[in-house]
Amino acid sequence: MARHRVTAEMPQAPVDDIPLPASLRDAVCARLGVASTPPTLALLHTVYGAWCQRVPFDNVRKLIALREGDTAPLPGTHAIDFFEQWLAHGTGGTCWSSSNALYMLLTALGFTARRIAGSMRDLGFITHGSTVVTISGHDWLADSSALTQRPVPLFTGPYCDPDPAFATTWATDGDTHLLRFGAAPGPEHTVCRFMIDRIDHAYLDAAHERSRGFGRFNEVTYARRNVPDGFLVLNAAVRYHRTAAGTEVRPLDREALRAVLADDFGISPTMLQRYEACGAFDANFTPAGTA
Repeated sequence: MARHRVTAEMPQAPVDDIPLPASLRDAVCARLGVASTPPTLALLHTVYGAWCQRVPFDNVRKLIALREGDTAPLPGTHAIDFFEQWLAHGTGGTCWSSSNALYMLLTALGFTARRIAGSMRDLGFITHGSTVVTISGHDWLADSSALTQRPVPLFTGPYCDPDPAFATTWATDGDTHLLRFGAAPGPEHTVCRFMIDRIDHAYLDAAHERSRGFGRFNEVTYARRNVPDGFLVLNAAVRYHRTAAGTEVRPLDREALRAVLADDFGISPTMLQRYEACGAFDANFTPAGTA
């Protein structure tokens, strides 16, 4: 992976370079159903697999903050906030916040990890944060957005996951790397080009804040998490369930959308009340360009 100079300056006391409090780490592990054991490859598979099924990739809190006009840092930028809200209300976050939280959890469990960045949908500029874990000299990608269910080995040459529900591939392309993973809706795969091999939290924080002004997660609700036979995606008022057999598509009315957010993604009643009160719920039923 190409190594580019990161120009963002580190803050004087970088909040998310301080380990998670042991009590919070243990509470997160308990909710994930994993034990805090020595940092082995088996534990990485267990923790990441549990994350993919139990921590949603979602923009619920981001939409609330944007619509309420909150000028504080975007929700979940710091891992303690991310995990406290997940434990209390079931919310996750988008790539910058969720990748940082996963990085902080893995380092709190004793793994050697680093934050990386790339361009989701290969747009030519940085839009995505992720996490790489090094075990016995080998790198593994644990991406909190793609939710590939299994960490992706970055050292074996071209990689292809045999599970057709996820359809994950990884390959070198010049001095960058391309990840392709199962998608819904839209094309069968989403592509991400990884371009920066190491970023710090200040870089991540600045990238997260820049996303206030653009991006697909600022208008309607999006959520994704894995289930035993594949994965679920909520895009506005449509629920997608992708398995090895194909993709089930189910349009949702208002009651069904509330049920999917609560039952499929675990969002608490309190958070759903804020989500509706700020107008984010109704936006899912507003035709594009009419808001």
